[in-house]
Amino acid sequence: MTQDKLVRDKVVDALRQAILDGALQPGRRLTERELTELTGVSRTSVREALRRLQAEGLVEESPSRGLRVTTPTAEEIDQIYEIRAELEPLAVRLFVERATEAEVDELACVTQELNPGGDANKDVLDRFDGILLAGCRNPMLAELLGGLYGRIHALRRISAATPGRMTVTKQEYDDLVEAVRRRSAADAAEVARRHVCAARASAKVAMSVLMQEAD
Repeated sequence: MTQDKLVRDKVVDALRQAILDGALQPGRRLTERELTELTGVSRTSVREALRRLQAEGLVEESPSRGLRVTTPTAEEIDQIYEIRAELEPLAVRLFVERATEAEVDELACVTQELNPGGDANKDVLDRFDGILLAGCRNPMLAELLGGLYGRIHALRRISAATPGRMTVTKQEYDDLVEAVRRRSAADAAEVARRHVCAARASAKVAMSVLMQEAD
């Protein structure tokens, strides 16, 4: 690997993480000059990184000029969550059927870390997803859902900040873990489906508010 390619990869990783973590929010205009100052690399490296992020769907052309962090439309949010509403209950059902007791305990422990008033809930939910995908013992399903989770990282952070949402989320996850502990695949899948539907509604409201504030 050449030094230039190594630098470009590091820039891509840094900008991708900034988008997923919310440091660069949806709708944020991106300029080569600002990103060059932020990353300390050449404009050529920044330009290449932006092309790659655009190919990943994390960056899009701005209606005016240049590029911006992708802003999912209400229709796109619906599409993402429609797929998630089918795949996540399946993953939960398989987790109930295939996960070890140690994995069930780990899922429960992570859920207990959710705090309606905390600021680290996104990290906790990401860890929950990781345990779920590993325990379902289906790498192809894990890959498909993992891709969706990548698309909703920013939405999840924005939605989690909506007043009252994390209190509801905590109860939904507690209900899910309770069904998993009973090894009731049908109940756990139904809880997961209800959670995804509620998350979709919250994400759409949160994104609408964010865009109004940006205007």
